[in-house]
Amino acid sequence: MSNVYTQTNQTQNQIINFRRGMDGRLMEVQRVSTGGKGTNGYVPLTGEESGPDSLISSNAVIVSRDRKYLFAVNAGENSVSSFAIGMDGMLTLIDTQATGKPVMGRSGTASSLAYNDRDSVLYVSHSLGPDHIRAFTVMGGKLTLRMDVKSVNLPDMSDRVITQIATSPDNQYLIACVLLDARPNADGLTPAKEKNLVLFPIGMGGFLGDALFRNSGGVTPFATAFLNGKKDMFVTVLAAESAAVLSTLAANGNVKTTKPSKIDVGMSPEPSEICWVSISEDDRFAFGANFGYGTVSTFRIDDSGVMVKMSTAAQEMGDGSFKGLAGVPSSGAGDNAVAGGFLFQLYANASKLVGYKIGDDGRLTKVSEVPVPHNSTQGLAVA
Repeated sequence: MSNVYTQTNQTQNQIINFRRGMDGRLMEVQRVSTGGKGTNGYVPLTGEESGPDSLISSNAVIVSRDRKYLFAVNAGENSVSSFAIGMDGMLTLIDTQATGKPVMGRSGTASSLAYNDRDSVLYVSHSLGPDHIRAFTVMGGKLTLRMDVKSVNLPDMSDRVITQIATSPDNQYLIACVLLDARPNADGLTPAKEKNLVLFPIGMGGFLGDALFRNSGGVTPFATAFLNGKKDMFVTVLAAESAAVLSTLAANGNVKTTKPSKIDVGMSPEPSEICWVSISEDDRFAFGANFGYGTVSTFRIDDSGVMVKMSTAAQEMGDGSFKGLAGVPSSGAGDNAVAGGFLFQLYANASKLVGYKIGDDGRLTKVSEVPVPHNSTQGLAVA
């Protein structure tokens, strides 16, 4: 038994708590207010009125490694909420605090979270800088904003867009994925091609050191996921390349990557916008969610890197109102997470969260489907 959590990201934001049965089936058992505001589907980065990835992020909802706390962003007002997780998986709101970045315009851009359990420090990123990353000290679940601020900008790139932050399992580094070198504008997108993986050494007390600018192994890294029990190996998905890479993190912060493994897009245009990634508990498979296609791809993991095993291992259809950058109608496959032998995949434009049993060969068999709010729903975590 375990629990799967997502957030409605509606104006009055809530966490939806699903209990997972031994067979992978989900049952909603709780909805609890975050005490903060979501964007209600509005996409602050692009100005879209309603989109299935309104935060353009990964890790909007996370669980501490000891499974005592759940944290969630409230992007509509730039705040963070903390919850205690009971023995039965039920949530109790502890605190909600502003990230220290004032909201400019209709919505804020708080987007991703990472928790340093060694120093009890919670990091929060904002899609737009220059103050991309702020931090909170966590004591008994209470959040106290710290004064330190970090940016992923470069001297000649002062408006970069960040999508995810994550701590290495040994809490030595905070890793940030940079999707774009400038915010979207009338001229289109500016994909981040180089220095698009930014590492911050984590020092005593959880304070972040100077940024180390590294290459992700391709263009537009969206999210990373460390292998289980490995402090130095992680998979990164490359949104514009429809591909994934396996990376090794050295003690000095250098990153070595394998050759990208690209999914078969068939006759469809690109990109697939592969934007989220989860790792099977045995580290044999990585699962990438293709936002622009509404599909999930399975990658095999071995010492040589990642290799596409099934380009389309799962798919759900949306309501027909959303198309990705490739112009293909999509359910907006978004956040995903693994619990036991099951993959849970959010399809926000289809208003559903789907559970799949992971086969020995990496195949996905649908075992559960539960409703979630249309488009706005964002973030997925398990405990």
